[in-house]
Amino acid sequence: MRILLIQSYLGRKEPPVAPLGLAVIAANLAGQTVKIFDPNIQKDPLTASREIIYSFQPDLIGISLRNIDTTKYSDIFLYYKHFVKYLQFIACHSNGAVIAVGGSGFSLCPRQIMSDNPAIDYGFYLEADNSFPRFVECGLQPEGIRGIYFRKAGEVVHSGAAEPADDNVIPGPAWDLVDLKPYLPYQHLSSIGVESKRGCAQKCIYCTYPLLNGSNIRLRDPETVVHEIKKLAEEYRVQRIFFTDPVFNLPLNYAESICRIIIDSSLNISWSAYHHPEFFSKEYMELALDSGCSDFYFSPDAATDKGLKILGKSATVSGLNRCLDLIAANIRVKASFNFFAAYPEAGCEDYQAAKKFIAYAKSALKDRLTRYKFSFIRLEPGTPLAYLTCGKNVSPAFFLPKNMPSLRRLFYIKNKNRCLNFKLWLKFWLGILFGKRNVIP
Repeated sequence: MRILLIQSYLGRKEPPVAPLGLAVIAANLAGQTVKIFDPNIQKDPLTASREIIYSFQPDLIGISLRNIDTTKYSDIFLYYKHFVKYLQFIACHSNGAVIAVGGSGFSLCPRQIMSDNPAIDYGFYLEADNSFPRFVECGLQPEGIRGIYFRKAGEVVHSGAAEPADDNVIPGPAWDLVDLKPYLPYQHLSSIGVESKRGCAQKCIYCTYPLLNGSNIRLRDPETVVHEIKKLAEEYRVQRIFFTDPVFNLPLNYAESICRIIIDSSLNISWSAYHHPEFFSKEYMELALDSGCSDFYFSPDAATDKGLKILGKSATVSGLNRCLDLIAANIRVKASFNFFAAYPEAGCEDYQAAKKFIAYAKSALKDRLTRYKFSFIRLEPGTPLAYLTCGKNVSPAFFLPKNMPSLRRLFYIKNKNRCLNFKLWLKFWLGILFGKRNVIP
């Protein structure tokens, strides 16, 4: 069977991200003729899309919808609107090929997306590492395969939740099917991803990771992970990778084992990842540096114990401060910190605490503070914050914006203090006016 896997067109030029998810799916399609295509790296995305369909003549077209929007209030852009247009374009030129859609963006609103887009024949909910290959093996018949949305008697039906994939059985990404050269200039912007684990046991009230990959952490074999990195470095000239894990240093001993294997392999690679401040030790920090960590990312989101508790974070202010002190004491370390400008029950004291933390970080790290950011939370379906804000009976369509006004209403932008809200609003728009990308310049 001829299968064309496409990373959905974003609708604008921005730093590209290599299609890790599609490369993993492709690696599971042994015996099939597979091509991977990313319109976002083409000079003329639509013309290139049409040409590859006509030349390849696929029987099945799989489109990955990774994100509905940027989730950034300071860079607000609705990918979904362009996905809908791109889907219609692909359908017009598909020559009768079956069209399937999956990806994390699709999985957040699967039934609504299927209902709104009749061009989609099949939708793959959550991880499709097992369901998509089985669907192909069964001659594109969904019956008996869990994790698929399809149409029956004019209705969208779901075959039931699929079991999470065994990450140590799934082959590594089929990077041989992807031309990585266009992504290499953007390695410093996390264009090349490596996945060492799936699932997240944290309980952040705004986050979709537990919904998309489960709350049980599934670890890949560390040797396999490092072998994958080595292959990227030696065969594709990749110099820097980004670990796509929700939290890299949890479990800590697992992260340490990956670092040690990288060191023992004499692998010359730079990497970055998101870290949890409570599991950040001096020993781990030095091990990570020796293995090539070029930037430690942190997203504490709040700088008061009250705020951290409200957001469902397992971090503490004392742990965050201890982490910053460790970083400040080592001149080799670069780090970044993200905070939210608004969340339930947040007030002036929470905002001032975050500003104080960043002021100290700027003073202590100087140019080693690679980024700091205040942002607004994008409400996502199925999260505790969405239920708290909108109620449990809100329609799924509410979280799938069709235009910019409906997207803007999905951001949590108000604190309990009106004066603070006005101050944030003023600072935000002044920042946009003068080219700043932080909510608080």
